Amino acid sequence: MRTAFCALLMAVSGLAALSSTAAAQEGSDASCAFERVLDLRTDLPSSADALLAEASTTQLVFVGERHGTPEHVQLAACVLDAKAQGRPPVLALEHVPANFQSDLDAWRRNDQSDPLLFADIVGWESLGWPDYFVYQPLIEQVASVRAHIVATDQPRAGTRGGPSADALLEVAPRYGLQTDDIVELWIPEMIAAHCDLVDEATAQRMALAQMERDQIMAGRLIAGRGRGPSTLYFGGKGHVRMDVAIPYLIARTDRPPSMLTVAAFTEDEWAGLLSDGQTPAQLGLAAQYDIVVIAGQSAVTDAQECAAMREMMGLN
Repeated sequence: MRTAFCALLMAVSGLAALSSTAAAQEGSDASCAFERVLDLRTDLPSSADALLAEASTTQLVFVGERHGTPEHVQLAACVLDAKAQGRPPVLALEHVPANFQSDLDAWRRNDQSDPLLFADIVGWESLGWPDYFVYQPLIEQVASVRAHIVATDQPRAGTRGGPSADALLEVAPRYGLQTDDIVELWIPEMIAAHCDLVDEATAQRMALAQMERDQIMAGRLIAGRGRGPSTLYFGGKGHVRMDVAIPYLIARTDRPPSMLTVAAFTEDEWAGLLSDGQTPAQLGLAAQYDIVVIAGQSAVTDAQECAAMREMMGLN
C-alpha cells in the first residue's frame, strides 16, 4: 500500500503545489489558537489552550494529519513547543524512513539551524509527500526547541544504510495486532480510502501492509523515547488510532506511557464525515481518538484524489 499511496500523493500534489506552498508560508507565523477543538472523551467542545496544556504534561502525544495541510503542521509545531519543558523533546515522524536516523543525528549535532538541509538529507522530494515547504514550519520548531527527530517509517527500497524492514520487525511489538477482527475492521476502510476501486482481497493485503508499518513505527517510537522526556508522534490519522494502530500497540506494552491522541481534520473532511447527520459519538470516533481539531481546507479534495486514482488505474 505504501508504494501506491506515495504514487497517488505525487500524482495529486501537483494540483495544489503553488497554493499549499503559499499557505504554508503564510501559516508559518500563525498562532496556536485553533478555534474548533472537540474532546471526544466528554463529547464537549474544548480549546487549544486546554489541548496544549494537557499535551505538555503527557509523555506521548500523537497528532494525526491530513497530509499536506499547513494548519495541521502548525498544530504539530504548537504541540512540540508545548512539550519543550526544560529538556528537548522527541519528534517521531512517519514521513522519514528509519535508514536516515544516523544522518539526522548528525544534522542535529551540526546543522539543525538549517531546515532546508533536513529536506536534502532525507531526499524529501523522492519520498512521495506533499511539498516540503508545507512541513518546514515544524522542522523550524524542531530547531527552536532542539528536539530530537526519530525517523520511524520502514526502509524504502534503494535507500542506503540503516536496518532492514525484517530487522525492524524482529524488535517491533505485535501484541495481537494482526488478529482477524482487526484485519476485518481495516478491510472496508481500505476500500473506502481507495475510492471503492479495490476488491476485498486487495484491501486485505493493504490492511496487512498498513499494520506492518504500524508495528515498525511503534518499535521505532518505543526505542526513540529514551532520547528525551516527552515525545510527539506526527503522521497520518490512520496511524494514530487507538483501536487499531500505533497507540493500540504501545498501550499493550508492560509499562505504557501516558498517551493522548489528537486527530486533525480539515473543514471539508469533517463536513463530509458528518454529512449523513451522524454525530461523532454515533460514528464511534471516541474509540479512535481522544481529541479532534478541525482546521484548514484540503489542498486536494477527496474527489480529486479519486479522479487521480482512477486515472492511475486506467479507469477514466
